[in-house]
Amino acid sequence: MGRQLQFIDLFAGLGGFHLALKKLGHKCVFASEIISELQVLYKANHKIECAGDINEVNIQEIPKHDILCAGFPCQPFSQAGFQQGFNDTKERGNLFYKIMDILEYHKPEFVFLENVPNLKSHDNKNTYKVIQNSLERLYETKDDILSPHYFGIPQHRTRIYIVGRLKSKGGLKDFKFPDHIERPDCNINDIIVPEDDDYMTLRDSTRKHLEVWQEFLDLLVKNKAQLPTFPIWAMEFGATYKYNLKAA
Repeated sequence: MGRQLQFIDLFAGLGGFHLALKKLGHKCVFASEIISELQVLYKANHKIECAGDINEVNIQEIPKHDILCAGFPCQPFSQAGFQQGFNDTKERGNLFYKIMDILEYHKPEFVFLENVPNLKSHDNKNTYKVIQNSLERLYETKDDILSPHYFGIPQHRTRIYIVGRLKSKGGLKDFKFPDHIERPDCNINDIIVPEDDDYMTLRDSTRKHLEVWQEFLDLLVKNKAQLPTFPIWAMEFGATYKYNLKAA
């Protein structure tokens, strides 16, 4: 294993970046998350007290770090939202500029960012051009759209990942994202323990929903159809309202 790096975890959520980097032997020295319930969970899982609103954090007081991680708010760019981008009425899109302020002050060697795939096409690709041009004042960057199910993990969650390294440190050189293909052979039963009742027992109706969903996915694979990608509202499984069946 190489040298231990120090990282900060912004818009930390439950700590996905934290978990990955810790497994690689690196150390979190600062985390920020505005939602109080997630702060509690982050502390329980990672033993770190999260700062709250990043806008209220003095950038100069953030510890020295080698990696900045940020899953910055995706609502302004998501297809499921109003797609207001940098003009988001709640100013969530503008939080990217807070990231840039931190990068320009501390100049960590690496930056890892994550967002919804729609970030790259939002506003006729103008939003991503702003982000890329801002980052590339200091960093060489690359991006890719990845999902756990590309690697055999039964979760369909496509996200754009942006990685960068300081140009003054040599940039990304030969870095490339891992090869991947759509993996439709994932089975949700790989992550379900039917007999596990320590935390929560699945209701019979929920088990039936999962069986039907898996059958649906298997049929898609069998017929070489594309897996669903748009948000799927699980509560519709229990819907009782009337509907009209339409022929395909």
